[in-house]
Amino acid sequence: MLRPITRNLVLMLGLLAGSGGVRAATTHAYFTLHHLGKGIWAAIDKPGSHAGSNSGFIIGDKAVLVVDSFEDPAAAKALLKVIHSKTHLPVRYLVNTHYHLDHVAGNGVYRKAGAVILAQRNVRTWERTENLKFFGSKITPAQKKMVQSFVLPEVVYRHGIELYLGHRKVVVRVLPGHTGGDSIVVVPDANVVFTGDLFWNHTLPNLIDANTAAQIHTNTVFLHDYPSATFVPGHGEVGHAANVRAFRGYLENLRQTIKNAQGKGEQGKKLVQDVLRQIKARYGEWNYFGYFASKNITQTVAELAGKKHLPEASP
Repeated sequence: MLRPITRNLVLMLGLLAGSGGVRAATTHAYFTLHHLGKGIWAAIDKPGSHAGSNSGFIIGDKAVLVVDSFEDPAAAKALLKVIHSKTHLPVRYLVNTHYHLDHVAGNGVYRKAGAVILAQRNVRTWERTENLKFFGSKITPAQKKMVQSFVLPEVVYRHGIELYLGHRKVVVRVLPGHTGGDSIVVVPDANVVFTGDLFWNHTLPNLIDANTAAQIHTNTVFLHDYPSATFVPGHGEVGHAANVRAFRGYLENLRQTIKNAQGKGEQGKKLVQDVLRQIKARYGEWNYFGYFASKNITQTVAELAGKKHLPEASP
């Protein structure tokens, strides 16, 4: 259980409401379950529940694949119970879209259920190390122990992998932008894409590890390769192409507004205040604008200057 996680950490990693999406099938204590058709379900984080992020599952004719495992193992257990209510097939795979703790802390629940955990190779390298930074300099021994007990992926890949749930194929692709170890999960026969945190719907993103130029490009890839897809974001409600364009537009606007302010000679607090005022006019109603906006600005300033610290990739 991750009850000791502070409210600030929960906010930082995205307890989100979101907007848009498809008809909700069932609301559970930790998430709202959306049926996307053809045995595919999205579990959208219920604000305040400590689920912390979105998850979902894909049912084939011989097995089940789960995408991400929430921030709280109790939420993972709740979703596993839902899966068992939908099918008697085994949960064979769990894909972690990236290393952030709100997507991997429930891994142990699925490992005990017999699933093989897969992720991009950097996830295994960073899961028990880079997650420590989210607790700050005053991390407690209990918090450190919790992070270092996270269950690691046992199968890793560099560029992606194809998995078969019987006749149903699932394509896992590695794309850049959010952390340097990000995967998406594509179900070709249903035109559904689980994006992890490469796409946030109507919600400001956590950019602590991000390369925003790469993330903009990745969202362009989404629009080109999957123009009519249903997208399940890492945070926020289920979306479609228009929502992806809006998120890409936010990142583009953020970068350009910063560059414009720098062109006027602004820096430091003056730059942050000016950029914040301008982006608030367009994005002030997005989820967690008040928490993430200033951080998005300062972190992107560091990125543009080549001074942003990013996790070191697995050799």
